Amino acid sequence: MLPSTDDSILEDTVGAQLDSEISSLQSQSKHPLRTHPFHLTPLVLSLKAARKTQATTILSSRATQATLSRLRASQKPTTSHQTSSETDISPLLSSATAQAAHSTENLYRTCAGITTFRIRDPDPHAVDSGHVLGIRIDVSTSGKFVRPYYIMLNKPWAGKELLRVHRHTVPACIPLAALAERWLPNGKGAVAMGGKEMGKKQDLSRFVRAVRREVVGYHNRISIIKGLRREFKLDEKVSRKGKGRERIIADITAADAEAKQVRIEWVDGRIGRAVVDDRGEVGKCVVVGEDGRDREVERRVVAGGMEGIGERLREGMY
Repeated sequence: MLPSTDDSILEDTVGAQLDSEISSLQSQSKHPLRTHPFHLTPLVLSLKAARKTQATTILSSRATQATLSRLRASQKPTTSHQTSSETDISPLLSSATAQAAHSTENLYRTCAGITTFRIRDPDPHAVDSGHVLGIRIDVSTSGKFVRPYYIMLNKPWAGKELLRVHRHTVPACIPLAALAERWLPNGKGAVAMGGKEMGKKQDLSRFVRAVRREVVGYHNRISIIKGLRREFKLDEKVSRKGKGRERIIADITAADAEAKQVRIEWVDGRIGRAVVDDRGEVGKCVVVGEDGRDREVERRVVAGGMEGIGERLREGMY
């Protein structure tokens, strides 16, 4: 059954009423929640997140879109003589339009992770009359899009179609120079690779895909490390009483800039280092303690990928 217009308006009214009640609770000076605001903050954030998710789901559904299309077709211009029985649906239509634009943008960024565009260098002395090819790389991690990365390419050699990296915003830990040397060879000095002289040709498509693969892998590794820190509650304050004394893992961090090596430190003094490949699999691991290497833990860590390392570390704890 298709949801009616009244149901959508009622949902928005309930949400506004909920915000009003939360504001009322916060304004009560004698309320215990005001004395201890950290009790209220998680509840407020949880309620707002749930409301935002429900509103997004409702506005994105096909039934709602069909109802809104009929509302747009039948909407009359708002006048000063509008009676109280008539409901202004302009805010609802605006929210639906904004949600549709947001969904379209997310869909495009998800399906088209690489976008090219042309720009003009304003420098009057720029090479190739200032013509620059821009490449935008979109990456999502933990359900959110990070800031896009950009690579600018130009053609500095007259009469040749060879490209060179002009500017970029790719993180320094990504081997961009090595990837450019492999897929965008242009030679040095008087020799220009890419022609018949060296038998190597530039492949822009492979270059961009290789860069995006490295960026995605980097963000995935960073995300997994952050997830492990949350899983073992390493960023929370340690209490000397209760569960604080039961902590087994003391620290989990990236041992290098590319996050391809993960350092694990146990409370009992053992220190381990795991090497992660581009696919997220743990290739090697060394764990050293007071009694030498702990090969049992090493085998447990290497038994799978980074995503399940937390569960495997717990196998020998309890």
